[in-house]
Amino acid sequence: MAVRLTSVHKSYGDYEALKDIDLEVQSGEKVIICGPSGSGKSTLIRCINRLEAHSSGQIVVDGIELDGDTKHLAAIRKDVGMVFQQFNLFPHMTVLENLVLAPMRVRGTSRAAAEAMALALLERVRIPEQAHKYPAQLSGGQQQRVAIARALCMKPRILLFDEPTSALDPEMISEVLDVMVELAREGMTMICVTHEMGFARKVADTMVFMDQGRIVEKAPALQFFDAPENPRTRLFLDQILSH
Repeated sequence: MAVRLTSVHKSYGDYEALKDIDLEVQSGEKVIICGPSGSGKSTLIRCINRLEAHSSGQIVVDGIELDGDTKHLAAIRKDVGMVFQQFNLFPHMTVLENLVLAPMRVRGTSRAAAEAMALALLERVRIPEQAHKYPAQLSGGQQQRVAIARALCMKPRILLFDEPTSALDPEMISEVLDVMVELAREGMTMICVTHEMGFARKVADTMVFMDQGRIVEKAPALQFFDAPENPRTRLFLDQILSH
């Protein structure tokens, strides 16, 4: 079991962002989380590596419970990569420097080994020629591919994506999704919040639909798209697939 959430709640004052969330993700499974804005999708994925602390319930990642223990958190952060909407690259560092920083600091990798791995990963995300440029010199799609390569530099067992294409121009979306499709085919455990339903159909093992802080429907991808059970899910899919 890669990730297990049991009766997870998250509140901000009186506002309940997550309500009674139960979710299991197996190793190698690709889970796509979708739903309208404000449904709790990003909060859920941020709780899985404790960028947000859940209010109650239990979250276990790679056999370690997220319980506020800093040692547990450090262990999980080594094995869980995160790719954000806004890239979060250090603007004063070159692409290569962005990639080698965490392996050297967190895993104690030598500079030579970290640079060799970083260059191989830039090749993998198809931008090896950008290694010595700064983020501002890259397109949004290139920056997001750097962010994916940076996450992979930590050799994560689980990759989390929080709407990784939502900040991109339409013509740049496919270049990022192509990289994510390749990762999925290589067996990476992935949990991805996205509105890209074509991508979801292609890679998802399991689809999760959220609304108002709850999981409304969870189903194998084929069933989810072809025969959703919940009327709210059907309405959402009708709206998003008609655009």
